[in-house]
Amino acid sequence: MMKISSCFAVFLSLLALVLVLLSFVGINPEVPEQTPYRFTGYLSWLPKLEGYDGNMLDAATLFNIITMLLSSYYALKWAYNPPTNPQLITRFYSAGDRDATSSPTIDFDRVLAIYIVTTLLAGAALYFVGAGKIWVAIGVFHNASEFIILVMLGSGGRIKSSTFWPILVFYIFLISITCILFKFPYDALWFKGQGLCFDWALIIEFTRIYLTTLHELKHGGANNDNLNELIENEDGSSHHKSFHPTILHPQQLLLLIFGSIFHVLGNFVFTVFIHSFYAYLAFSFSYCFAFTFYTYYIYLDLHVSSIYPQKRIYLPETPSWKVAVISIFSIALSLLTIRLGV
Repeated sequence: MMKISSCFAVFLSLLALVLVLLSFVGINPEVPEQTPYRFTGYLSWLPKLEGYDGNMLDAATLFNIITMLLSSYYALKWAYNPPTNPQLITRFYSAGDRDATSSPTIDFDRVLAIYIVTTLLAGAALYFVGAGKIWVAIGVFHNASEFIILVMLGSGGRIKSSTFWPILVFYIFLISITCILFKFPYDALWFKGQGLCFDWALIIEFTRIYLTTLHELKHGGANNDNLNELIENEDGSSHHKSFHPTILHPQQLLLLIFGSIFHVLGNFVFTVFIHSFYAYLAFSFSYCFAFTFYTYYIYLDLHVSSIYPQKRIYLPETPSWKVAVISIFSIALSLLTIRLGV
């Protein structure tokens, strides 16, 4: 049975969602007029941008694509060529469960690299075909990568259920087909809304992981005694550390938080100021920062040691009621972002 505190948390999240939904009551938003995209001629989801400068847009897009290309290359290179030194391998542990089996973070790093690549493809497609129904065929894989990351982190760092992959395929088909069938602006709102849910959920989940890891390392917990044993037993092999840079573990997790924040910030600014060309530039540049952070995180996760003999990331416990709270709050924040732009 759920405790009173758990029920109260679910109630608060539902209350927040209801309040956001009520804010839509009585408004009569003006649907922005679609404009034909310059390369395809198809009507784009984007309205005419105030202050538009094609030269600036092309320069920003080229810079964005080059940055994403470099990020994708190095992310794949590092994630698919992991080190053999055990001191460089980070491992996921379940906070509060000392009997849980740990797993290396290599699979997570690889999914993060794929996330960067799918974002590169989505960004390139956005330039050539514009934001619209055609672009959804590529953009949906960016969101699917976020879905995989969230499920992986909620499953102890490794996806163990074989039923997840049919669910993922169903999600891709559902989003693609509905966006094709829905008329404007519902297709754009539907795709934007569900994508923002994942974006906000990543911020919440990365922050939870960072705070949980800090707590376990500083104040102890179910696995703290194991870590102390490692520190005592590994003194003789400490010479390995001299060959590698050392980080103040787990501060590298801040890169995941900053990356997710920049990603949401760019989407937030352009959603709220959808008619502004400079808001669109901010949206474009946010990807350069966000996914460079993710790539650098992969490098640190696989190439540096820490003050501990083993780098450990403690994943917070996520019972069903917490999954519900995170999901509901993510939906509420997504709808609130859209509401501010209406």
